[in-house]
Amino acid sequence: MRIGKSIQLVLMVVILGFGAWITAAPTSTVPQPANTEKALAEARKVSAELSDKVRGLLVDELGKGGYDGAVKICAEVAQDMTNQFTKRTGHYIRRVSLGYRNRKDIPDKYEQKKLKLFDQLNHEKKLEADYYEVVKEKGQSYLRYMKPVVASAMCVKCHGPKEEVAEPVRKILQEKYPQDRAFGYHAGDVRGAISVKIKLPATQK
Repeated sequence: MRIGKSIQLVLMVVILGFGAWITAAPTSTVPQPANTEKALAEARKVSAELSDKVRGLLVDELGKGGYDGAVKICAEVAQDMTNQFTKRTGHYIRRVSLGYRNRKDIPDKYEQKKLKLFDQLNHEKKLEADYYEVVKEKGQSYLRYMKPVVASAMCVKCHGPKEEVAEPVRKILQEKYPQDRAFGYHAGDVRGAISVKIKLPATQK
């Protein structure tokens, strides 16, 4: 069935997108204080685990032919799973985007600034696999980590110009997300990021 095939293609796009988050190599080789190194390793670990979990759910849903369910997993269940990771680890963990589909993925001011920077770096062909820095918030030190998510050539089947998205998929998205801002992307664009914030010990400089 043509509709089924087009939605299967879209779901494979999403799955490949999550896979890309997992396989991208860390970029930092500069020695860091022990507390920062530990937090950075944890941030990279949980971001990869989150991607892997959501990807697994999408594969299962695709195998069952549950297209509507798979769309829900991408924009809703993934959010619930992110919250579960936050509760389990005690860390701030989010999937964020300037062009969000689920309003819970709206970035904070720090994330907005970084996402705009990622767009700029991507345009200049200088975008790296992940970014982090130690910041102070009300006297407390935190490691802030963000892993850019770049759209593949196939991702635009779901996130490309609205008029180019397959009608069955577009209909599902319009019903679920009437204020959807996740259209209009092209292959190679920064789609969003996984954002992690970890509290550092009081002795961290």
